[in-house]
Amino acid sequence: MGLPTGTLLGPYEILSAIGAGGMGEVYEARDNKLGRNVAIKVLPEAFAHDSDRLSRFEREARMLAALNHPNIAMIFGSEQSDGVHYLVMELVPGQTLAERLRVGPLGVEEALQIGAQIAEAMEAAHEKQVIHRDLKPANVKITPQGRVKVLDFGLAKAFGGDAEHLESSPTLTSMGTEDGRILGTPTYMSPEQTRGKPVDKRTDIWAFGCVLYELLVGQRAFQADTVSDTLAKVLEREPDWKALPPATPAKVRDLLRRCLEKDVNRRLRDIGDGRIELLDAVSSATQQRISPSERFKVTRRGAIGGLAGAAAVAAGIGTSVWYFWPRAIKPVMRLNMDVSPAQQFAGFT
Repeated sequence: MGLPTGTLLGPYEILSAIGAGGMGEVYEARDNKLGRNVAIKVLPEAFAHDSDRLSRFEREARMLAALNHPNIAMIFGSEQSDGVHYLVMELVPGQTLAERLRVGPLGVEEALQIGAQIAEAMEAAHEKQVIHRDLKPANVKITPQGRVKVLDFGLAKAFGGDAEHLESSPTLTSMGTEDGRILGTPTYMSPEQTRGKPVDKRTDIWAFGCVLYELLVGQRAFQADTVSDTLAKVLEREPDWKALPPATPAKVRDLLRRCLEKDVNRRLRDIGDGRIELLDAVSSATQQRISPSERFKVTRRGAIGGLAGAAAVAAGIGTSVWYFWPRAIKPVMRLNMDVSPAQQFAGFT
């Protein structure tokens, strides 16, 4: 880490280091102007010497700043101080999915709930024509309240071509090919991405499938000892589908296969469809948790309530009928008298 505690970047005071990678160094900082803590991402030095790349990054940052979604970490601004270029971002508390996965896979229902939130973030970004290109557990945080926050949305594109070496877990940001550059993290890269071909939102859908598989299994869908072997698995092998937990719903298994379809034209086309499938699976799992006896109790209570209501209505109707009945059918009394012609009543002539 290059910035010691107490360093000032404009109004931001560095408090501690958070992490580092091919896309820069990240620090927790205090915004002394607004009185809040933020995350500061210091950009690689290459940006300071490449005006075209810096301009492209700033355009990308402005586009990302327009994303406003509860499952996407916000970018507040792109700044420069004493020759240091940096991003000011939302400081998200909690642990990353990568940290969570160190203790093992998640339960099926928890994995599906988290997956649905990731899909919702992806859907919101894709609607704005923003793709992530480097979705992985290390770029997803879970807050103490259980909310998913996807980090570094779209930054992989802005950082294209910055790193000078390749590793198996950090982001690959440069690899020469005939068609272009490889951009992403090998374990989560789509086949078209590994070949350096142009990518669209379907490359994010592939990465999403890799992340969801890992949440359920606790192991990566494509993993080998070297970058080359990992890329070969992405291109040629299938994940170990038998490793999925037995409780994994059939529709989720189908969704994973559609997300991890190597032929991009056969892959799931819209992450929103995946979100709906996951939410349906979560709803079904919640209903199945209710035991038959509990369902009977709920049904019985409903039936009793319905009968009681019907009885009350019937009682009310009966009272009304009783009240009106005597008046409605009271008999008419007639009196007949024989009067001779010679008799007259007073007042009659």
